[in-house]
Amino acid sequence: MTHHKSNRAVEGDPEHAHNRGMPLRSDDDELHARTVRERREAGLLGGPMEDPEAEYRRERVEIDLEVGSGRIPTGHVTRRTRAPYPPSSYGD
Repeated sequence: MTHHKSNRAVEGDPEHAHNRGMPLRSDDDELHARTVRERREAGLLGGPMEDPEAEYRRERVEIDLEVGSGRIPTGHVTRRTRAPYPPSSYGD
């Protein structure tokens, strides 16, 4: 006795027939509309995306500030020569 039915046994039965799987090309317009609709329903606004370079620039400014204040060592500092823990920002 076999576990699966043969193709002939399920042929023509819409409830148990073997299907062909995903279509070769998805409908991109329908997919985009569905995504927009679901984002709106979830409360996510579909506003314009932020410039990808903006986050990089913000992080770069923060790093430069930390280097300038001495919180990040610069130069030829190796693991053996640097302090085992970063300096704390707590007062003495």
